[in-house]
Amino acid sequence: MQVNNEVYNYMSRSLTTKKRTTAHKSSELRAVYNNMAKYNKSLPLYKFSLSPDKQEHVISIKEAALTLKDIAGSFNDKGSDVYSKKMLISDDESSVSGELKTADYTSLPDELDIEVKALATKQVNKGEFLPSNSRYFSTGSYNFTLNTVNGSSNFNVAVESGDTNYDIQNKIAGYINNRDAGVTAEVVRDGDSSALQISSDGTGRPNSDDGLFFSFSVSGGDYDFVDDLGLNNVESEPNNSSFVINGETHAAATNNISVNQIITLDFHSVSDKPVKIKFAPDIDNVMSQVDAFVDSYNSLVDLSDSAQESKIGRRNLFNDISAIVDKHRNELEAAGLNISEDNHIIKEESLLVQSVKSGEFQDLFNDISSFKDDISIATDRLTLDPMAYINRLIVTYPNTKANQGTSYNQSVYSGLIYNNYA
Repeated sequence: MQVNNEVYNYMSRSLTTKKRTTAHKSSELRAVYNNMAKYNKSLPLYKFSLSPDKQEHVISIKEAALTLKDIAGSFNDKGSDVYSKKMLISDDESSVSGELKTADYTSLPDELDIEVKALATKQVNKGEFLPSNSRYFSTGSYNFTLNTVNGSSNFNVAVESGDTNYDIQNKIAGYINNRDAGVTAEVVRDGDSSALQISSDGTGRPNSDDGLFFSFSVSGGDYDFVDDLGLNNVESEPNNSSFVINGETHAAATNNISVNQIITLDFHSVSDKPVKIKFAPDIDNVMSQVDAFVDSYNSLVDLSDSAQESKIGRRNLFNDISAIVDKHRNELEAAGLNISEDNHIIKEESLLVQSVKSGEFQDLFNDISSFKDDISIATDRLTLDPMAYINRLIVTYPNTKANQGTSYNQSVYSGLIYNNYA
């Protein structure tokens, strides 16, 4: 039969280049040729009319089938782009969370066990509670000094005739906060009383004689303005965090630590038991590939219901593609891929994310998975001869006893194997 060039002309003028960058070894191309020759050797000679719609239909079948096979293969290949990005997963984020600082994922440990014994704390001073609407201080000017590990700051507070204790406390808090001295002040209330609360911005035990970040002193005059306000009342001393990583005890001045400059961890609370830190493929990256897998499968189901083809052709394509999920329905649904009544795949997001994190989803595509094998068998059949799914008339059967070398003449479609779609 003479090969009809309409298919190739249609592709060159109507279809845009797909973003498939699959590279084939010569042995793989040879295997495809041999399979095609073997398949065509016993294939009848058909007669059909290649309308533009039919051309687009068979090319769409091939494109979706190749995409489905490529994506299934990427889930099996640990070196594929699906697994190129990693994310940190904590089994108790209320105690320990974190993120990766590097793209060199080869240096990551298999996992970490972290037990938080104590959190790093700030220094907190809470002053005396005074009646908010009264005034204990005479009108005048009061001086005091804030001494920190970074230096000293002098303050002058003017008490005016109408100022209450609450007004004076707010003035002091504002002066301290405006100085940017490494401490933060606020006025806290308890019923009709209020007090100044001053906290260090930093955590951990500082390198100072008294182990404190800051203290206050009177800087002139006989009146102990600092003592009456209770500015040196230490409610909580600063301390380092204490934690155990894989059996080794460590301490840090903060609750944010770096492990070998490749991982950062944040401590949120003391842990009751060791928190397990694992490194898994980035969820967003994997989910994007899952979307492509679902879309390519569902597009084949949609193509099987095309009104342009015969009932028999639609039924055959539907059976070939739906057989993949029918056989593995329980495994797919357990991994978050539900199968609808019309055999479309519908994602159950929360279960799917959980199965990706646990590795259950990836197990569907491992080397011993029959699901992966069934995808390969079905997509090989679809890509080898998508013309089988359009209406065609058998003209004659071949003489299988003769040694004929006309494998390409058996199918208008067969030459498409050498275009950029293969």
